[in-house]
Amino acid sequence: MTFLQFAFNNVYRNSRAYVAYFLSSSFAVMIFFTYLVFIFHPDIVNSEMGALTKAAMTAASYITFVFSFLFVLYSIGAFLKVRMKEFGILTVLGAAGRQLNRLIFLENMIIGTAAVVAGIVGGLVFSKLFLMLGTQALEMKELSMYFPGKALGITLLSFFALFLAISLMTSVMVRQSKALEMLQGTSRPKKEPKASVWLALLSVAAYAGGFYMLRKGVGPDEANLLVTLLLDMIGTYFFYTQISVFVTRFLKRKRSFSWRGLNLLWVSELTYKIKDYARMFFMITIVTAITCTAAGAVLALNKQMETVYKEDPFAFSFYPLADATGEREMARLEQELKQAGIHFEKVGFKQIHVEINESDSPMILIRQSDYERLPRSLSLPQVTLQPGEVLLIHSTLAKHKLPDLTALTLKEPDGMAFTKKDETTKTLFGSQHAAVVTDADFRLVMQKLPPVKTEQYYGYLVPEWSNRTVPAKDSAEVRLGTKLDGMNKDRLREGKADGVVVSRASNFVNLKQVTRIMIFVGLFIAAIFSVFTASFLYFKLFNDLQQDQRHYHSLSKIGLSEKEMKRSATIQIALLFYIPLIFAALQTLVGLWGLASLFYFPTNMIMVGFTAIGAYLILYTIYFVMVRSRFLSQLKRVMV
Repeated sequence: MTFLQFAFNNVYRNSRAYVAYFLSSSFAVMIFFTYLVFIFHPDIVNSEMGALTKAAMTAASYITFVFSFLFVLYSIGAFLKVRMKEFGILTVLGAAGRQLNRLIFLENMIIGTAAVVAGIVGGLVFSKLFLMLGTQALEMKELSMYFPGKALGITLLSFFALFLAISLMTSVMVRQSKALEMLQGTSRPKKEPKASVWLALLSVAAYAGGFYMLRKGVGPDEANLLVTLLLDMIGTYFFYTQISVFVTRFLKRKRSFSWRGLNLLWVSELTYKIKDYARMFFMITIVTAITCTAAGAVLALNKQMETVYKEDPFAFSFYPLADATGEREMARLEQELKQAGIHFEKVGFKQIHVEINESDSPMILIRQSDYERLPRSLSLPQVTLQPGEVLLIHSTLAKHKLPDLTALTLKEPDGMAFTKKDETTKTLFGSQHAAVVTDADFRLVMQKLPPVKTEQYYGYLVPEWSNRTVPAKDSAEVRLGTKLDGMNKDRLREGKADGVVVSRASNFVNLKQVTRIMIFVGLFIAAIFSVFTASFLYFKLFNDLQQDQRHYHSLSKIGLSEKEMKRSATIQIALLFYIPLIFAALQTLVGLWGLASLFYFPTNMIMVGFTAIGAYLILYTIYFVMVRSRFLSQLKRVMV
């Protein structure tokens, strides 16, 4: 038997342990390859959203590769720990360190090569389906199949380099171990884990710092987001490695709890295993929390887009450029509407951008004569204002609601104050509140403020285009809005336009396309993460299987029943599966609460957070039922 055959036989004999690792690695290769097939498709760059789609999927492929590296490194480390006894026997029989390293290297490369080949074959088989799903999800034109030579080359080079690097690293791990330690393998007695009070306090301090950053409002600043994430990672790592040890010690010493039923069995086991599980719990928690938070943010953005469209009464908005009347661009806009047979109502406002002492939210000041020309279809109250009086119009899209006011005081000019005559809730100018004053008061404010604070605005109401529901992509409003938006942008680039046209339907469709890309890419990244997570849990359970079998075999001799074994083992498995998920859920809800300041509707964040967590909970529960069934069947064999 040659040395290569010996390595093949070792892989075959340990196939039960390697199968989940092989399938997970193959799945990662397949996803990475299909992403590249999509990215390098000849028609993608020329599509309407080609550049954005390519950028998003390129980022997703990088994420897949990085986590594949971490997954393979962790998995190989777990396998080596289980097979240390086997390596120790080979060492005692005379195997040199160089031969042992060569054996480990060959085994890893055999599995890695098989995973790469299987992943690419699977990618080729499902590439057409992936392209079809992509074109449907992103609403692009159909992409034909092609020979993905570039994608094939990059995938082969990347993953062979990955498995080569991991194989070289694992050889170093084994070479540093002594023969006696290898022979003991996983049967070596475990010492009770120790913990540091100072590191536990560091975890609490890191969590407190992260919470403070969120409460302060992370905003769009990338540095703040990274600092918050880093503090959360530090807090989570030391929570699992330090605080969890104190918790299990407390449970063990609290006799009223530990001496009740079977609690002593699983608490004692957990006390010795918790430190081994710490790194895995940390990785699963962070990955799950980031995935669920991202999913929740995308769902919130999608909900926000729909609300913005439904609350905007104007199908088109027009803003003349500085020192321009905008008549040419408005004439083109109105001509297109008339040619399409669209009846519209045009309203114009002269706006003053002001700030008030009672709120940090900016406001729009408009004059009463413009307000009275608004159509009755908007259901606005009819009021007659006297000098010094104001009508407040609360925007439903504003991030910060106005307080209950009896008067309105401007920060500029000179602290001018107005008494509230009436108020109503209606979105007229997006996320900005509005205030209506008499024409004389309006002129007075405009004279005392610089010209840049004043601008002209025109809104186009189209009664036949109801915004109670979001528009379909082939609706007349979307088609015409997209056309006019494109024409206006072209003229702006050429310097020929005298104003900016904004279409609510075009904005909605464009943002919808962005979220579609994020959801499409995110679904496959979430699939990768969930498969890797399930594999982590599977490896940890079955790597400790022999030790657990010895444990329950000894307990069965002194009277432990099969029913009690199943209950105790189920509790341990459930803790292994759901402890990371519980903490990931808490971090997701806190993270979304912190990101709420970036959205118009903070109250929706908790609900979308539960939606994302619920999807993961369903997947985890399916994995739990499958792994529990197989694990208990293995333990049942050793019961007396």
